[in-house]
Amino acid sequence: MIAIPVMRGRVAPVLNWCSQILLFPANLEGGLSRELRVPELAPRGRLTFLRDQGVDTLICGALSTDLQNLAMQMGFSVISGIAGEVNEVMEAYRQNRLDQPEFWLPGCQGPRCYPPGLR
Repeated sequence: MIAIPVMRGRVAPVLNWCSQILLFPANLEGGLSRELRVPELAPRGRLTFLRDQGVDTLICGALSTDLQNLAMQMGFSVISGIAGEVNEVMEAYRQNRLDQPEFWLPGCQGPRCYPPGLR
């Protein structure tokens, strides 16, 4: 399952404080999203909550270094530094195009970091 934190239809700029997340099926052929309300939890609790929902991939704007390290230790694939409308971001993910500048979070430069096996 793929999780994208959302704010006003766009990828939320920071995962740490986002309360709305859209979940997408992991198969790259599409599927409907499901909205998830994330309770206020400490970072580990937030990630455990997402893992309990079946999430294994996070596509997000920014997240703290500690949260990113924790997510990777817990087995999540993290693609960060992403911005844009959620539907466009998911389509770009399915087409391996998240490294295009139109999906870069302002202030982030260079190609996105794809987890092994996604490129």
